[in-house]
Amino acid sequence: MKPVAVVTGGSGGIGRAVIEKLSASGWETVSLSRREGTDVSSEGDVKRAFGRLARLDALVHCAAVLVKAGVLDMTASDWDAQVNSSLRGAFLCSREAFLRMKPGGSIVLVSSLSGVQGAEKFPGMAAYVAAKSGLAGLTEALAVEGRPLGIRVNAVSPGAVDTPMLEIAGVEGPRLQPADVAGIIAWLCSPDSSPLSGANLRIDPSDSAA
Repeated sequence: MKPVAVVTGGSGGIGRAVIEKLSASGWETVSLSRREGTDVSSEGDVKRAFGRLARLDALVHCAAVLVKAGVLDMTASDWDAQVNSSLRGAFLCSREAFLRMKPGGSIVLVSSLSGVQGAEKFPGMAAYVAAKSGLAGLTEALAVEGRPLGIRVNAVSPGAVDTPMLEIAGVEGPRLQPADVAGIIAWLCSPDSSPLSGANLRIDPSDSAA
Protein backbone atom coordinates (compact mmCIF):
# COMPACT_ATOMS: atom_id res chain seq x y z
CA MET A 1 0.00 0.00 0.00
CA LYS A 2 1.30 3.44 -0.92
CA PRO A 3 2.18 5.88 1.87
CA VAL A 4 -0.18 8.86 2.03
CA ALA A 5 0.83 12.51 2.40
CA VAL A 6 -1.40 15.54 2.91
CA VAL A 7 0.05 18.71 1.39
CA THR A 8 -1.55 22.05 2.24
CA GLY A 9 -1.20 24.84 -0.28
CA GLY A 10 -0.84 22.11 -2.88
CA SER A 11 -2.41 24.03 -5.76
CA GLY A 12 0.76 25.97 -6.60
CA GLY A 13 4.28 27.01 -5.67
CA ILE A 14 6.25 24.82 -3.29
CA GLY A 15 3.17 22.77 -2.41
CA ARG A 16 2.58 21.73 -6.02
CA ALA A 17 6.27 20.85 -6.41
CA VAL A 18 6.09 18.70 -3.25
CA ILE A 19 3.10 16.82 -4.62
CA GLU A 20 4.92 16.17 -7.89
CA LYS A 21 8.06 15.00 -6.07
CA LEU A 22 6.24 12.71 -3.66
CA SER A 23 4.00 11.29 -6.40
CA ALA A 24 7.06 10.46 -8.48
CA SER A 25 8.50 8.67 -5.44
CA GLY A 26 5.48 6.42 -5.04
CA TRP A 27 3.39 8.38 -2.57
CA GLU A 28 -0.35 8.97 -2.74
CA THR A 29 -0.96 12.67 -2.14
CA VAL A 30 -3.93 14.70 -0.97
CA SER A 31 -3.86 18.42 -1.71
CA LEU A 32 -5.65 20.89 0.55
CA SER A 33 -6.05 24.49 -0.58
CA ARG A 34 -8.64 27.22 -0.91
CA ARG A 35 -8.76 26.62 -4.66
CA GLU A 36 -9.71 23.03 -3.92
CA GLY A 37 -12.35 23.95 -1.36
CA THR A 38 -10.45 23.69 1.94
CA ASP A 39 -9.50 26.63 4.14
CA VAL A 40 -6.76 25.33 6.45
CA SER A 41 -7.48 28.13 8.93
CA SER A 42 -11.03 26.77 9.36
CA GLU A 43 -11.31 24.14 12.08
CA GLY A 44 -14.39 22.65 10.43
CA ASP A 45 -12.78 22.42 6.99
CA VAL A 46 -9.66 20.78 8.40
CA LYS A 47 -11.59 18.23 10.46
CA ARG A 48 -13.70 17.28 7.45
CA ALA A 49 -10.70 16.96 5.13
CA PHE A 50 -8.69 14.78 7.50
CA GLY A 51 -11.78 12.79 8.46
CA ARG A 52 -11.93 11.41 4.92
CA LEU A 53 -8.47 9.86 5.18
CA ALA A 54 -8.05 6.12 5.69
CA ARG A 55 -4.31 6.50 6.26
CA LEU A 56 -1.79 9.28 6.89
CA ASP A 57 1.99 8.97 6.82
CA ALA A 58 3.12 12.56 6.27
CA LEU A 59 1.82 16.12 6.51
CA VAL A 60 3.49 18.98 4.65
CA HIS A 61 2.12 22.40 5.58
CA CYS A 62 2.91 24.85 2.77
CA ALA A 63 -0.21 27.02 2.91
CA ALA A 64 0.54 30.72 3.27
CA VAL A 65 -0.84 34.14 2.41
CA LEU A 66 1.20 37.28 1.80
CA VAL A 67 -0.27 40.78 1.85
CA LYS A 68 2.54 43.29 1.51
CA ALA A 69 1.76 46.42 3.52
CA GLY A 70 3.48 48.53 6.11
CA VAL A 71 2.23 48.30 9.68
CA LEU A 72 0.50 51.67 9.43
CA ASP A 73 -1.38 50.58 6.31
CA MET A 74 -2.10 46.94 7.19
CA THR A 75 -5.63 46.08 8.24
CA ALA A 76 -6.35 43.67 11.05
CA SER A 77 -8.04 41.34 8.58
CA ASP A 78 -4.91 41.28 6.38
CA TRP A 79 -2.80 40.48 9.46
CA ASP A 80 -5.20 37.71 10.49
CA ALA A 81 -5.27 36.18 7.01
CA GLN A 82 -1.50 35.77 6.99
CA VAL A 83 -1.12 34.49 10.53
CA ASN A 84 -4.15 32.21 10.26
CA SER A 85 -3.08 30.54 7.04
CA SER A 86 0.48 29.82 8.12
CA LEU A 87 0.31 29.41 11.90
CA ARG A 88 -3.27 28.55 12.82
CA GLY A 89 -3.42 26.24 9.81
CA ALA A 90 -0.27 24.46 10.94
CA PHE A 91 -1.74 23.93 14.40
CA LEU A 92 -5.08 22.63 13.13
CA CYS A 93 -3.56 20.28 10.56
CA SER A 94 -0.84 19.02 12.91
CA ARG A 95 -3.43 18.27 15.59
CA GLU A 96 -5.41 16.15 13.14
CA ALA A 97 -2.20 14.45 12.00
CA PHE A 98 -1.28 13.57 15.59
CA LEU A 99 -4.66 11.87 15.94
CA ARG A 100 -4.19 9.74 12.83
CA MET A 101 -0.52 9.02 12.29
CA LYS A 102 1.11 5.82 13.45
CA PRO A 103 4.70 5.71 14.71
CA GLY A 104 7.02 6.65 11.87
CA GLY A 105 4.84 9.52 10.68
CA SER A 106 6.42 12.82 9.64
CA ILE A 107 5.24 16.43 9.73
CA VAL A 108 7.07 19.14 7.79
CA LEU A 109 6.18 22.80 8.33
CA VAL A 110 7.31 25.22 5.64
CA SER A 111 8.62 28.32 7.38
CA SER A 112 10.87 30.89 5.71
CA LEU A 113 14.28 32.47 5.97
CA SER A 114 12.21 35.58 6.83
CA GLY A 115 11.21 33.82 10.05
CA VAL A 116 14.78 33.02 11.10
CA GLN A 117 16.25 35.29 13.76
CA GLY A 118 19.01 37.47 12.35
CA ALA A 119 18.14 36.88 8.70
CA GLU A 120 17.41 39.95 6.57
CA LYS A 121 13.89 41.35 6.87
CA PHE A 122 12.02 43.47 4.33
CA PRO A 123 9.48 46.29 4.80
CA GLY A 124 5.79 45.52 4.43
CA MET A 125 6.10 41.92 5.60
CA ALA A 126 5.65 42.14 9.37
CA ALA A 127 2.70 39.71 9.50
CA TYR A 128 4.41 37.21 7.22
CA VAL A 129 7.60 37.36 9.31
CA ALA A 130 5.62 36.93 12.53
CA ALA A 131 3.73 33.94 11.15
CA LYS A 132 6.84 32.20 9.86
CA SER A 133 8.72 32.90 13.09
CA GLY A 134 5.82 31.28 14.92
CA LEU A 135 6.13 28.19 12.74
CA ALA A 136 9.76 27.82 13.75
CA GLY A 137 8.80 27.77 17.42
CA LEU A 138 5.80 25.52 16.80
CA THR A 139 8.06 23.00 15.11
CA GLU A 140 10.19 22.61 18.23
CA ALA A 141 7.14 22.33 20.49
CA LEU A 142 5.40 19.76 18.29
CA ALA A 143 8.57 17.71 18.01
CA VAL A 144 8.56 17.33 21.79
CA GLU A 145 4.91 16.26 21.86
CA GLY A 146 5.34 13.99 18.86
CA ARG A 147 8.27 12.08 20.34
CA PRO A 148 6.23 9.70 22.54
CA LEU A 149 3.90 9.08 19.57
CA GLY A 150 6.77 8.21 17.25
CA ILE A 151 5.96 11.21 15.04
CA ARG A 152 8.76 13.44 13.76
CA VAL A 153 8.25 17.19 13.21
CA ASN A 154 10.69 19.34 11.25
CA ALA A 155 10.68 22.63 9.39
CA VAL A 156 12.32 24.05 6.30
CA SER A 157 13.10 27.76 6.01
CA PRO A 158 13.85 28.64 2.39
CA GLY A 159 14.86 32.07 1.24
CA ALA A 160 13.48 33.55 -1.98
CA VAL A 161 11.71 30.88 -4.04
CA ASP A 162 10.59 31.51 -7.62
CA THR A 163 6.82 31.52 -7.02
CA PRO A 164 3.99 34.04 -7.54
CA MET A 165 4.25 34.95 -3.85
CA LEU A 166 7.80 36.16 -4.42
CA GLU A 167 6.51 38.58 -7.04
CA ILE A 168 4.18 40.04 -4.41
CA ALA A 169 7.08 40.35 -1.99
CA GLY A 170 9.16 42.13 -4.62
CA VAL A 171 12.41 40.72 -3.27
CA GLU A 172 15.37 40.80 -5.64
CA GLY A 173 18.44 38.59 -5.71
CA PRO A 174 19.19 34.85 -6.03
CA ARG A 175 16.22 32.52 -6.15
CA LEU A 176 15.56 28.90 -5.40
CA GLN A 177 13.26 26.83 -7.56
CA PRO A 178 10.25 25.10 -5.94
CA ALA A 179 11.67 21.72 -6.95
CA ASP A 180 14.85 22.47 -4.96
CA VAL A 181 12.85 22.88 -1.77
CA ALA A 182 10.49 20.00 -2.61
CA GLY A 183 13.38 17.55 -2.76
CA ILE A 184 14.43 18.39 0.79
CA ILE A 185 10.85 18.20 2.03
CA ALA A 186 10.36 14.78 0.42
CA TRP A 187 13.51 13.59 2.17
CA LEU A 188 12.14 14.82 5.51
CA CYS A 189 8.92 12.88 4.85
CA SER A 190 10.80 9.66 4.20
CA PRO A 191 12.36 7.22 6.68
CA ASP A 192 15.74 8.24 5.22
CA SER A 193 15.70 11.33 7.46
CA SER A 194 14.98 9.39 10.64
CA PRO A 195 15.56 10.13 13.51
CA LEU A 196 15.77 13.88 12.69
CA SER A 197 13.10 15.81 14.58
CA GLY A 198 12.78 19.36 15.87
CA ALA A 199 15.13 20.67 13.18
CA ASN A 200 14.65 23.82 11.11
CA LEU A 201 16.64 23.52 7.89
CA ARG A 202 17.72 26.86 6.39
CA ILE A 203 17.85 26.88 2.60
CA ASP A 204 19.62 30.05 1.50
CA PRO A 205 19.60 30.78 -2.25
CA SER A 206 22.79 32.79 -1.84
CA ASP A 207 24.56 29.66 -0.68
CA SER A 208 23.11 27.66 -3.58
CA ALA A 209 24.31 30.22 -6.09
CA ALA A 210 27.85 30.28 -4.74
